[in-house]
Amino acid sequence: MRTTFYSFLTAIILFAATGCSRLFTSKPPVTLTQAWASENSLKTPESVVFDPQRNVLYVTNLNQKGNGRKDGDGFISILTPQGTIQELFWATGLNDPKGIALHNNVLYVADMDEIVAIATQSGAVLGKYKAENAQDLNDVTVDQSGNVFVSDSEAKRIYMLSNGRVSTWLDNTNGEKPNGLLREENRMIVALMSNGTVHFLDPERKKFNKWVDEIPHADGIAADGRGGYFISSWNGELYFVDQNNKKFQLLDSKEQKMNTADIFYSPQQQLLFVPTFYDNRVVAYRVGY
Repeated sequence: MRTTFYSFLTAIILFAATGCSRLFTSKPPVTLTQAWASENSLKTPESVVFDPQRNVLYVTNLNQKGNGRKDGDGFISILTPQGTIQELFWATGLNDPKGIALHNNVLYVADMDEIVAIATQSGAVLGKYKAENAQDLNDVTVDQSGNVFVSDSEAKRIYMLSNGRVSTWLDNTNGEKPNGLLREENRMIVALMSNGTVHFLDPERKKFNKWVDEIPHADGIAADGRGGYFISSWNGELYFVDQNNKKFQLLDSKEQKMNTADIFYSPQQQLLFVPTFYDNRVVAYRVGY
């Protein structure tokens, strides 16, 4: 009888402790403080990347979503590191440009069913590479050898552009919609927007290993250069994952109807750049450690 009573009491204590751990979270190891916000004259900005060589930001603008139509009204803007729009229509004639990545003075842009290469010196299109059976090309990442990887959220696959040829690199992303990609030396990080999980992907075996979850509409991924990562939720949330794989929420701007799309972090400036999509701005946050 006494054993039963103590067992019951122990169960209550454990339940209470578990409940408390869900209610209270430890202080995030990093802080975000808004440094600046651009004018709202951008047109549905989706992705941003910083070019340290030219000291500018490139921002993709969907303009009006084509819903599968190639309307040609998409473009890329140039911003200064302080958020001033230097050239709104720097590269034009795109459709719905989303993810963007920079490698050896070339911008690679995911544009519906094409990967577009643009020279940073001039804004001229160097090439357009069709991805066979693509439905909605989304994010872009580049490895050290210059191979370009692009997620297709609707087709649930990842393409690779190498030596001017596009091929299917991964044909099925566990039946989920891939969005953010980040290629690292021995792995790729993949955000699956449909179930809110982020995975490590073995490039050789093409096997997924779940890393973090409960990030609704998981979008952009950015390394902080110290072993931590920033992850955006398109709905308007920013998260940080530390070296112990612990996740912290840093920002929730849903009530302000300010989205957080495909992000970029500059370790040199300690600034996190966030395109706000329907809010039509880029907002920069200073990261404090």
